[in-house]
Amino acid sequence: MYKKVEGADQGNPWGGWGPDENTTLEDAAFGFIVMENGATITLDATWALNTDKPIPEGSCDLCGSKAGASIRPNSVVINKVEFDRQEEIIPSMAAGGVAFYDGVSATPPITEQLRWLDAIENDTDPVVLPEQACVVSEILEAIYTSAKTGEPVYFNR
Repeated sequence: MYKKVEGADQGNPWGGWGPDENTTLEDAAFGFIVMENGATITLDATWALNTDKPIPEGSCDLCGSKAGASIRPNSVVINKVEFDRQEEIIPSMAAGGVAFYDGVSATPPITEQLRWLDAIENDTDPVVLPEQACVVSEILEAIYTSAKTGEPVYFNR
């Protein structure tokens, strides 16, 4: 396994995490996922990639043939071509927006905690179902297997 992140100087604001010869992790993983309909997903996952602009947790970039979106905490930017010109749409993420209603605002961690408590107390589904989490784990394991063998990994064949 290639270990790019190692050594004592990590620049971690919470202090060093103590890598040693028993540390088995990587700082980033990249893979291609081809769906049954031919659509391709490029997965870039990282926790310690050296970049000039750190990527916030929970960020996602979607790039399609008709539009794209950059999703960051508290912001979304949609880009598309309209009337032969590139256009960016930046929806307001502020609470409210309706006459006589101020809306409700909460941070993402608080919202996640409230949804989790609601699922427990009211026997509703959590935001992410166990089956969905399992699919994510299977895809990540397939990326590792493909990297090791040099062959594609197929599901449902």
